[in-house]
Amino acid sequence: MVIHLGTALENHVLTQLVRDTRNMMQPHTAIRLRERKANKLKDFVVMAGPLGITYLMIFSQNEKTGSTHLRFSSMPRGPTISFKILEYSLCKDVTRIQRNPKSIGAGAHEFINPPLLVMNGFTNPKDASPDEKLVVTMFQNMFPPISPLETKVGTIRRVLLLNKDKETGEIELRHYVIDTKLVDVSKNVKKLINIKSHLNKKLPNLSQTKDVADIILDPYAQAGFTSDSEVEDDAVVEVNEELDLPKVMNKEVTRDEINDEDEEGEGHSEERHSMKRKKAVKLTEIGPRMKLGLVKIEDGVCGGKVLYHSQFRKSQSEINKMEQRHALRKKEKEARRKAQAANVAKKNEKKMAKKQRREERRKAGEEVESSDEEKDSSDDEMEDYSDFDVSEDVENGSENNEDKLFDEEE
Repeated sequence: MVIHLGTALENHVLTQLVRDTRNMMQPHTAIRLRERKANKLKDFVVMAGPLGITYLMIFSQNEKTGSTHLRFSSMPRGPTISFKILEYSLCKDVTRIQRNPKSIGAGAHEFINPPLLVMNGFTNPKDASPDEKLVVTMFQNMFPPISPLETKVGTIRRVLLLNKDKETGEIELRHYVIDTKLVDVSKNVKKLINIKSHLNKKLPNLSQTKDVADIILDPYAQAGFTSDSEVEDDAVVEVNEELDLPKVMNKEVTRDEINDEDEEGEGHSEERHSMKRKKAVKLTEIGPRMKLGLVKIEDGVCGGKVLYHSQFRKSQSEINKMEQRHALRKKEKEARRKAQAANVAKKNEKKMAKKQRREERRKAGEEVESSDEEKDSSDDEMEDYSDFDVSEDVENGSENNEDKLFDEEE
């Protein structure tokens, strides 16, 4: 789930960036989610479990410095990785600078499947530092795994590129769509094939030709087509395509042979064939772009013990004090949870006792007031969320939490 809270709701440019990010993370995200000013981070954390949300992407803006931040939080217990957005470009900005932009709507078939994650410049997890290993693991777990044997190549229509600069440690995020063109056929045949999927293109002018073979076989015949850019410079790969072709039946085959083949599971209507085709692969950027700088990593959901910080280093004595402080908070949290459970049990006991008294009065023939029944029914319908114990950082809301997360940069 991709959300933005606090001051970020009033920034229209940042709101558009959130929409572009939701389209990028399709189909496993809510693209029509609307946040309200009254919503706090606690509301989304509490509802993450019932809705089956595994990760939160939280955009926020600091009121004092005006800097924009992006947090990746794993549900329901963390950790949380906080990035500072150094630069970003919207989808409309990316298409504006392209010579031949590709316009894709939110409901296009390119967004039916999740994008292919490509990570460049990251260290091997076996030799990487703990903070980099955690960043790589979180990005990989946000997308479903790909099996080379079971995943069909045709279902991969987009690429999400994460490129890390080894000198500065900044991570560049780019989003591309994959275009493929046939290479092993002539130019005229490719144009005829493209007309089937692109209805806005003009049909060929066959008034000067006697047969369609003149267009297919003659490499110099254009037949009214406009010039199209070639793809010699693109990468050419071989792709196995599965085609459903009708099976041609021999007239001399008897009915007994047909019945025997049907029992063996061979269908006569269609037969699946696989053939290798050479295709040129081209990547077209559709946005958004982001340049991220790692700030810190916390072990909880937008709170808890700081596991890594890019600007501050603590000595062993300071680390020990911090661990003691977190251990004390953990004990207080457990005590609050026990007190909440006891309060819920007392409320349930009072409610059950009240119901029993009302039933006894009914059996004795006494009239029960309607106000008591309405009060009891309203108590049953209301949900008691007091047993949800959320960390103090989440309870304070997103605005106070932003100051706590990023006040060290000021």
